[in-house]
Amino acid sequence: MKFSLSGRIIEIDYKYCQMDIGQFGELAKQSGYDAVELRRTQINAETTPEEISQIRVDLNKSGIGVSRIPAGAVKDNESLKALGKFADMAKELGCPYLAVGFEKIPWIQKASDYLKERGLGIVVQVHTGGPFETPEVAMATLKKIDRDNFGLMYDPANLQLKRIDYVRGVEQLKDHLFVVSVQSLALVDADDDEAGEFEGLHFKRHLIGEPGGMDFQGVFDALKMINFDGYVTVIEPISDVMNNLDLAEYMCRNLKKMTSKD
Repeated sequence: MKFSLSGRIIEIDYKYCQMDIGQFGELAKQSGYDAVELRRTQINAETTPEEISQIRVDLNKSGIGVSRIPAGAVKDNESLKALGKFADMAKELGCPYLAVGFEKIPWIQKASDYLKERGLGIVVQVHTGGPFETPEVAMATLKKIDRDNFGLMYDPANLQLKRIDYVRGVEQLKDHLFVVSVQSLALVDADDDEAGEFEGLHFKRHLIGEPGGMDFQGVFDALKMINFDGYVTVIEPISDVMNNLDLAEYMCRNLKKMTSKD
C-alpha cells in the first residue's frame, strides 16, 4: 500500500490553507508519505498552467507524488469539455485519479470514457448521502456506471456514521476500491459538549490506534485479504491536540504498523 496525505490537514474552514503546496509536499515527505491529495483550496479551475508547472517542480523537489486532484461536476457538454483542463493538470502532475461530481449516470460514463483515453481514473468518496452512502447503494450505482476506471475512495468513518459494518464493507466493495481514506472517530455520549451529531449518533475526533476508537486494524486486515495495493489517504482535519507535522507523522507511523505484512 502507498500512503497519501490530504490537504485537509492544513485547510482552514474549507477556504484556504496554512501553507503553499510546495511546503505541504515537504511536510508530507518528512512525515513518511508517498503522495499528497490536493484540495479545491489548493488547485481548481482558476489554477493556471504556469502554476501547475511550478507545483510539479516544487513537489518533485520533495520527491512526493500526487494521488488525486479535485475536478468539477459533469452535467452537460460544457462541463464535460471543462474536464479537459483538469485532465491536463493531472497528467502534468503525474496524478492517476480525479474526483468528479455528477448527478446523472450518462454524464459520469462520458467523463469516465474521456479520462480513460487520457490514462486517468475517477475516484469518488464513500460518503453519507448520495449514491455511495452504503455498500448496497454503492454497488447498485457502480453497476449502472459500469466503467473500469471509475472507483471508490473507501471511507470507514462515513460508514460508521450510518451504523454500517465498515470492516465487512471492504469485502462487499472489494472490486471497486481504488483508494482508502482514513479519518478516525469515536462514539461518545449525547451529553458530551464537544461531540458532533449525525442522525442521532454522537462522535468526536479520535487518534487512530487509541482505545475507544474505530477498528482500523480490522479494516486493514480485510484490505490485506483482498490484496489491496492502492493509496491509503489520511484526510484528518487540523487537530486540537497536536500540530500538523506531529499529526501527519503520528498517522503515517501508525498506518504503516497496521498495514505491515508481519
